[in-house]
Amino acid sequence: AYLDKYYTKKGGPQIGEMVARGGNSTVKKIKELQAFFGLRVTGKLDRATMDVIKRPRCGVPDVADYRLFPGEPKWKKNTLTY
Repeated sequence: AYLDKYYTKKGGPQIGEMVARGGNSTVKKIKELQAFFGLRVTGKLDRATMDVIKRPRCGVPDVADYRLFPGEPKWKKNTLTY
């Protein structure tokens, strides 16, 4: 439940995002968690990983698309005036 809550992206894949077929998504999520918290990335629920999971935390996912504007919007000119 922890991995689903904090390590499952909501919605479908984003534009340009690579999506792997098959594989063990649970192991992938554990590896993401370990990398996020600076742990040794093994893909296994070792003691250090379980200690992180047991810590209290807010409900904000660690993986999400936090962009306010979809795509990569850019200014049409380089010199701005005001």
